[in-house]
Amino acid sequence: MPKISFNFFCHRDIPLYADLCNLYLADDRFDFTVGHHIDNDLQAKHAQFSPIHTYFLEVEASESDLAALADEIAAKFLYSVWLESAEVIAIEERKGTKTCLQHQAVHQGFCSQCEPLISNLDNNLDKSFDKNSVIAIACPHCLGERNLQQYEIGFNQQDISNLVNRILQGEEVWIGQQENSLSLSLNPIITSQTTELHPSTLHLSPLQQVLFTNPQVISSSFIIKQHQSLALSSFEKPFLKLAPNKKTLNDRPESNQDLNDSYYNVTFADSRLLIRVAALLKSKQIDWLYIKKPQNRLSVSWVNNAWVQNHTTANLYFEAPMPKHDDNRYFQGNLIYKASWQKNILKCTVTASDETLASSLIQHQPLQGIDAATCALHAGLISTGCVTSRNSSLEASSSLKKLACIYLSHSQSSSVITQNQQGKISSFLHMPTLPQSGHQLIEELVSSDNNTIFNKYCVAYPEVFKLLADFSLPSGTQADSLQTFMAYAALIVLPDDEVRKNAHNLPVSIPPTSNASASNPPVCNAIVCNAPVCNVRELADKFHALAQSYHGNNAPRVDFPLCSINSGDNNALHKRSINWRKTLASLMSFKLAGANPAILVFGFFDSLTDYLSNWIDHLEHEQGIDAVVLAGIDFSYEVMASRLCIRLGKNYPLIVNRHLDLEGANITVGGLYLAKRRR
Repeated sequence: MPKISFNFFCHRDIPLYADLCNLYLADDRFDFTVGHHIDNDLQAKHAQFSPIHTYFLEVEASESDLAALADEIAAKFLYSVWLESAEVIAIEERKGTKTCLQHQAVHQGFCSQCEPLISNLDNNLDKSFDKNSVIAIACPHCLGERNLQQYEIGFNQQDISNLVNRILQGEEVWIGQQENSLSLSLNPIITSQTTELHPSTLHLSPLQQVLFTNPQVISSSFIIKQHQSLALSSFEKPFLKLAPNKKTLNDRPESNQDLNDSYYNVTFADSRLLIRVAALLKSKQIDWLYIKKPQNRLSVSWVNNAWVQNHTTANLYFEAPMPKHDDNRYFQGNLIYKASWQKNILKCTVTASDETLASSLIQHQPLQGIDAATCALHAGLISTGCVTSRNSSLEASSSLKKLACIYLSHSQSSSVITQNQQGKISSFLHMPTLPQSGHQLIEELVSSDNNTIFNKYCVAYPEVFKLLADFSLPSGTQADSLQTFMAYAALIVLPDDEVRKNAHNLPVSIPPTSNASASNPPVCNAIVCNAPVCNVRELADKFHALAQSYHGNNAPRVDFPLCSINSGDNNALHKRSINWRKTLASLMSFKLAGANPAILVFGFFDSLTDYLSNWIDHLEHEQGIDAVVLAGIDFSYEVMASRLCIRLGKNYPLIVNRHLDLEGANITVGGLYLAKRRR
């Protein structure tokens, strides 16, 4: 009889897959063997400076039995966002054993066997099925009744019907205890701002969350690609940042819900209670509703053709070389990350913070200068498995020593750093520090050698002057970030009504005076509505959404010249940055020439990534580059991430730590290897 192996190649360990392998090991229908192998072989088919977890299930049976077994396994091994690929191959010899695989706890609430029973509203489906106990129905396959969420316990069918009726009547329904509750509503949910304790939390400024009750029609409301659709359908049920499909929504006058924001965090039902609620709402022709979930939620971004977590929300344990520090703490959003190392095991825990503790951590945040980028480089190196531990330090093996790290964040300083053959880390580029207000930006543009373009721009687009004058960065905002750069670029490129909140009337303007100077900037006597300018994140989102709407590959070449930090002097490159004045002037020039805004915004990202790629090539010629580490929450801007990976991936292996995240645990863990005395 033939022997075959079911192989699942994953970017990180998946406890559910290990548990399923163990269940088949106890199955006496056939002779099963199992295994879990972590592949760090750089020449392996599936690994390129990134370890792959391979789960395999081996069996010997007749061809007819194998065909039926393959269908069964396909149904039980639910798709995961961390699954790279799967295969079924014939084997000569077994590599697995009869030993159960070790894994972390599985908290699977439902599976492909019980989910249809929970969601089906047909009373004739199963006479033995007690609809009153729909949430607690026993499932011999996943044992989901033992893994109910706290907010699900005690619900019967009548409770669920009452809950749905309240939602349909326009109420905002809270489920669970107040401090860790779940909220559902047909109207946008007002979220508390008390969690925004510090400007570093601005990246968590809450997007509205949307729960889809009818996944089959999601494309009629949101712009979604195949890999995003697969991720939403995975058993992890993550949140994805999606843009509304404005064209389709406008063609559906029967829709009584508006999607006016640039992006929403979209998810599918991830618990038995939500599955039932979604089924009842779907029967009432409600395709989606707003939801507010507790902090512990999975959110992912697509970077280099695979998913990576934006912020770790669960505790992690893994083997790692000896660090320079025994422990490290880092505050991000309203979460506290703590990393510690003991007996070759690195542990990273995540807890919610209170205001007092958060303020204390902010005061003693250990990251300055390029420290955050250095932490990201260390964390990326750990993820490759190509490291050794010597004299309590992290060192690359001979196969991976010369590195570059591109770190793009809006909670710490963004930069490009390098590590040479001897392990010395140096800064190559800092993102430019933008002015704190539009008034300061106007003064700098007028006093620079780009004032002619700026004056012409103000004549052609007088409302821009008023927009800039009304705009300022909140105190403590990270001014040297891609997000802030995008926000100012949005003010230059996007129409006035796009960058103001609730603007009803376009401005009527008088052209500015032509005799402007540094001390006497152009004055625009504009009559405008008093609507405030959108905040930094909203501006960046609008800018990025417009770039996503362009589906071509050719775009104007926006200028990103190097200069000394915060200077217009292109010859002083000992501390490099980007001359943001010339970049904004370049955008103005193209808009004056009549460039399509969507193409121009796409050109901003396309040109920036091209410049970054060229600078990495320069570093390759100077010192050699074995691989490039990518990290930082601004890689969640998909256009930026995809254009950069397309260019860099042609010449360099790319390292993205998918076991940790883009930021948060990534920085905390990397901080254990930071060669710096703690205060």
